[in-house]
Amino acid sequence: MSEPTPVAPVVAHPSARLFAEILVPTDFSDHATQALRLAIALARTHGARITLVHVGVAALAMYEIEPYSVPMSATLVAMHEEMAKEQKHVLDRIARDEIPDDVPWRTIALEGFPPEEIVRCAEGQKCDLIVMSTHGRSGLSRAFLGSVTERVMRASTVPVLVTR
Repeated sequence: MSEPTPVAPVVAHPSARLFAEILVPTDFSDHATQALRLAIALARTHGARITLVHVGVAALAMYEIEPYSVPMSATLVAMHEEMAKEQKHVLDRIARDEIPDDVPWRTIALEGFPPEEIVRCAEGQKCDLIVMSTHGRSGLSRAFLGSVTERVMRASTVPVLVTR
């Protein structure tokens, strides 16, 4: 038997970054924080920027179903706007608390159907990678709630790295 042929390691040119923009969707859960921490490690390795995104489910959407639109009260609109501000505040706080100073980042707060908005955001922001968590639901809870992660994986043209 002959000796194995040594293989030289492949070293990428410093200007050939694998990832420049990493999208990290969050639902403010511990699972999402773990995904963010993985994305931070990848961002450091590749010199990438992190875009932390939260998609709030549009509470007003149920009132805007055609042809049965219902006028919204000023109170409902004000509550909705306050909730959106609070979600953006929490998103920014997570980014400041979790992402170290040597990793560039930005936050984006959106509204809508989370899988669609995550995919649209990743493509619109020209992200190279989506890093997201899954809650690992199974059985009836998965059948009823669905999996945002699975839907993103099916619809995205951007690679998705899933952590659990």
